[in-house]
Amino acid sequence: MAALDVYYARGHGDDPVTVATVDDVDQLIDQVRAESPEGAPILMEVHISGDPYSQGLDVGVDGDRGVLRYSGREWPEGVYSTGDGQAGGEPLRYFYMDTDTEFPANADVPLATVRQAVREFLTTDGGRPTNVAWQSAR
Repeated sequence: MAALDVYYARGHGDDPVTVATVDDVDQLIDQVRAESPEGAPILMEVHISGDPYSQGLDVGVDGDRGVLRYSGREWPEGVYSTGDGQAGGEPLRYFYMDTDTEFPANADVPLATVRQAVREFLTTDGGRPTNVAWQSAR
């Protein structure tokens, strides 16, 4: 099981947050949830430690909900989590540092799903999480 490098705040470019255990994942998600400002939820970029160009998992946290985007060799344009919302509505916005990133209107899933997806990404050395229904890029 490889560790993960997580980027979401200025300064992480040279010094990302590193998580190596499932407990680390839960602590990080709790921390980001607490730091995430109302109306501007935080988006994290997650990669295998030491390889920011490998497959990636973008993870957004907004209260008790979140979004996911996985990209890798088989999905170079990325795939998005699919929640219960209606497709085609107003895009969801999450903020990576100061830049907003849009997700499909139906991409939000329960926070428990987000946690499990990041845990699986960690324990499978960057495999696409299987606990999530995925949809193609917009």
